[in-house]
Amino acid sequence: MSIFESNAERYDRWYEKNRELYEKELSVIPKPESPSLEIGVGTGRFAVIGIDVGVDISLAMLRIAKGRGVECIWADAGHLPFRDHVFKSVYLIFTLCFLNEPVKALSEVKRVLRDDGFFVACVIPRNSGLGEEYAGKDSPFYRVARFYTENEVAEMLRNTGFDITDVRKTRLKHSENDFVCFTAKHRNNRV
Repeated sequence: MSIFESNAERYDRWYEKNRELYEKELSVIPKPESPSLEIGVGTGRFAVIGIDVGVDISLAMLRIAKGRGVECIWADAGHLPFRDHVFKSVYLIFTLCFLNEPVKALSEVKRVLRDDGFFVACVIPRNSGLGEEYAGKDSPFYRVARFYTENEVAEMLRNTGFDITDVRKTRLKHSENDFVCFTAKHRNNRV
């Protein structure tokens, strides 16, 4: 996505300017189990929780993430370059709203996630105070974002073969559900 190519440093600076919000977000995200993957790793701000490898389609973002020590791979969320059932934990943090084909990406998560692994999807719900604020902003990032309600995210997870095991929420600015992290397990349909 060219928005992120041309605005990688601007995107990354937001986390410094909004350090308190960023730290609240970090405190809600469940810790990974290795091997772990973050899809849409961006500049690596969330990989600092101990994620082993990150993928993104923006080379500019990956350069910054690599500078933070994140092992990076240039890849699209809908076509992950990994074998089936290889990761113990997989993360999508603030990525779902930027995907053109979110269901395809969730199917890829299911494919690369071990049967005994877990998946974490963190979002700013459309039906939160922060979601409403961001949806109304004239920002290069949010102009291309599609925010989902908590129910829509839960339905997408169920429809792609996941069972939700935990939901963590926090107030960042406006409401108790400004930031929501769904933890889900692979629904094992294999014999």
